[in-house]
Amino acid sequence: MYFQIEIENYTNYQPIQLLEVMLQQFLFLNFEYMFLRITTLFIFFQFISFSQEVRLNIENNLSFIEYAGKHLLHDWEGVNQKIKGIVLADEASRKFNKIALLANVRDFDSNNSGRDSHSLEVLEALRYPEVKFYSEKIVYDLDTISFAGSLEFHGVTIDKTISAKVIETSNQLELTGEFQLIPSDFGIDLPSFMTVKMKDLLDFTFRIVIIK
Repeated sequence: MYFQIEIENYTNYQPIQLLEVMLQQFLFLNFEYMFLRITTLFIFFQFISFSQEVRLNIENNLSFIEYAGKHLLHDWEGVNQKIKGIVLADEASRKFNKIALLANVRDFDSNNSGRDSHSLEVLEALRYPEVKFYSEKIVYDLDTISFAGSLEFHGVTIDKTISAKVIETSNQLELTGEFQLIPSDFGIDLPSFMTVKMKDLLDFTFRIVIIK
């Protein structure tokens, strides 16, 4: 970068005075230029620092997702205690920016091996082994967080918003909540017992523990 100084504006100065004035203006202009550069760099690095993310891990041993199914003759429940996932949070505020969760269909346990085997057949677990949820539209409201994202189940992906209560301690965050899914929305053929099909609704509750 260079600066042009119009000599005709300084015709009334003696050579030494002219040199001093030109030097002062040159230093002043360079100071303005350097100040602009420093200010720009400060804003840039400030933006970078605010946009940095930190990865938080799910504590598998303390997390679970539980479902409840209903039939005219009986109800049943199953739980998955092998939840996997990560959270990307703002480094400064520790607020969540993105969350990804994964549960293997085979890991849901209803304490009835026969029922679980039949469920794996109905859900085509060999073909669709995982249930996935991903969100980057996360809204905080006091002690509640709303996750608007996509849920993939049985090879079908739907938009799903899930809300969770937050309990925070010194070293972890605990998310608890509930939601519902309609199996037929995912192309699942409802199983039947005594010629009566199960209710086309699954209730889920969850507890996700995140290590800070």
